Amino acid sequence: MRWFEQGIPQAIQAAKVNKSVFIVFISGDNDKSREMESFLQSEEVTRLCEESQSVAIKLLSDGNDVKFFSQIYPVVVIPSVFFISDSGMPLEVIGECQSEEDFLSKVKNALQLQAQSTASGGGTTQQPASPAPLPSTPETVAASASSQPPVSGATATDITNEELNQKETLEERVEKAKLLLEQKREEKMRKEAEEARQREIERRNIGQGVQKLREKQKEMDILEAKKELKKEKDEEKLARQRVKEEIERDRLEKAARFGKEKDAQAKAEEALKKKRLAEQQAAEAAELARRSDIARIQFRLSDGSSVTQQFPATEKFAAVNAFISQHTGAQVNLSMAFPRRTFTTEDLNLTLQELQLAPSAVILVIPRSTSTSVVRSSSGLLSVSGITNLLLSPFFFVWKIFSSLFGSTRLAVQTSSTVQTSARGGERNPGSAQKRAASSSRQEGSVRRFRNAQDDENDEDRNTWNGNSTQQM
Repeated sequence: MRWFEQGIPQAIQAAKVNKSVFIVFISGDNDKSREMESFLQSEEVTRLCEESQSVAIKLLSDGNDVKFFSQIYPVVVIPSVFFISDSGMPLEVIGECQSEEDFLSKVKNALQLQAQSTASGGGTTQQPASPAPLPSTPETVAASASSQPPVSGATATDITNEELNQKETLEERVEKAKLLLEQKREEKMRKEAEEARQREIERRNIGQGVQKLREKQKEMDILEAKKELKKEKDEEKLARQRVKEEIERDRLEKAARFGKEKDAQAKAEEALKKKRLAEQQAAEAAELARRSDIARIQFRLSDGSSVTQQFPATEKFAAVNAFISQHTGAQVNLSMAFPRRTFTTEDLNLTLQELQLAPSAVILVIPRSTSTSVVRSSSGLLSVSGITNLLLSPFFFVWKIFSSLFGSTRLAVQTSSTVQTSARGGERNPGSAQKRAASSSRQEGSVRRFRNAQDDENDEDRNTWNGNSTQQM
């Protein structure tokens, strides 16, 4: 079988031009399709198709041409072979064949039907008038009459009437033939017009089918493009989502790692701080334990010198007062600059810890004088003691001068006390006794003034001011 290489429209046109059978073989991917194709490729079938100039085309069941063909000729089974006449009428449809002989007989039947259709159409166009005997001429009649034996007059008349009847019959037959030819021609024209109309309808149907097929194919392409675009968008969205998740996961891991490192660092710093704090607390505790047992007190004397002495923290303040009184050789008043405080007799029975003098403190030593050179007035009247002091003050003054110039037994006692205090740890200037002896009086030029130790208890009188308006003791 020789297959037509072009498309379905060209194959249909070729079949119409040749007025031959249009053979359509719809094949699938199965054994029956291969078997039917072997029947078509047989020598006998190939010879019959070539002799009848049939146009054969092969279509695959999953192709678009089969979809187009099935819109005109329904395809019921696969494989199948359609034998279609040049006018578009199906002559034979072979869906299943038991043997090659059965297939060959069906092919012959389809080709014979096409041949009969073509012959009937050709006879209609070329059918001549029915043959009729030519009319007799007088010469022929005369010749026949001379050659025959003479007859009677009645016989001759009968012959003439018979010839006239034959002539009339011939004319009627000619008229009938002409009418028949006219009818045949009109019928042919009607048939050709109907065929032309059918061909136009078929052409329009084929065009519409092709247009619908194209539109359907276009819709399928658009739908496929939309699906592909949607698939690409979904894939892109998933890819972005995966990237975001990866970034978020990396960020969380980094944050967790940084948090762990920060926590570890914070824990290390906290441990270091705790260690340092523990060491500092231990050192402070040790220092506090060491200091809590000893009170280191610095005594600042009125002449500007100072004496430092250590006492047990549990020692009574009376021992401190006795030490500085013995050191100075006179009764003294003790006070503190910060916090401002003057110690009284009630404080003598308190310990240094209770007075908050441990572990260290600075105490101001103010000598307490037994006599005073200041006469106090009370409501404008002089007291007895004031008058007595006023009378005896010149003698005291002379005694002070004498003692300061030549020394005295008290000076020797004070000097020995100073040496003993230095041996116990306090250091003192050798000339401080002389200064302290003269501390009860103050010389301004040729005039010496006496001072009252009780008045010196008022610290406000002893305060001084520096250049930047800061008060000093």
